[in-house]
Amino acid sequence: MAKRLLILILPAFLLFTLICQAQFDTAFAKAGIHRCADSLIYGFKTRNWNLFTRYTNPALIGTLGGKDEFIRYISQTFTKVPDTAWKLYKQGKILQVIKTTNELQSLIELNSIIEWQGYRITNTAYMLGQSWDGGMFWTFFDTQSDLSAARNIKPDISKAIIIPPKKEKIEPMAVPSGTKRKQPPPPAKPTTGSKRKNR
Repeated sequence: MAKRLLILILPAFLLFTLICQAQFDTAFAKAGIHRCADSLIYGFKTRNWNLFTRYTNPALIGTLGGKDEFIRYISQTFTKVPDTAWKLYKQGKILQVIKTTNELQSLIELNSIIEWQGYRITNTAYMLGQSWDGGMFWTFFDTQSDLSAARNIKPDISKAIIIPPKKEKIEPMAVPSGTKRKQPPPPAKPTTGSKRKNR
């Protein structure tokens, strides 16, 4: 009787242990994603490009000629936009965590709002994360919501990763009261080729 009970309980216990282990691994990986994405974002906000580069996918850095060239490129690119223009730049939801043969991969939202040159640009991009150590340390790159372009940087993206379309909203900013917005000239009226007679 005791043996029968043990035979019934043991498989259930092993299954429960495996499920708990999988949930623990995912929770551990997500904690690592949050921590590393926060560091990436902090590096961007403070223009600490060495910190930002540390959490950027090495393959992307390689495509731009290495660390020094990568830092030169991003510093030149983002100096065009003043720091005060960035109203929001933060990580969003972790959409996927996938275990492949050699690593963990993830997909995470990156939310931003820029107010610049009279426009407010609200954007949700999707970063691909990669971890070689079971979820402790992660690096990221923006997928541009284009799987083909993302595969140029990382050819072995898991087939289970689903990249949503990019969400972007561009709208003119409200003009403060008491000021006038410069209106563009009205479009020219179409001509029909015939002239009306004066009456």
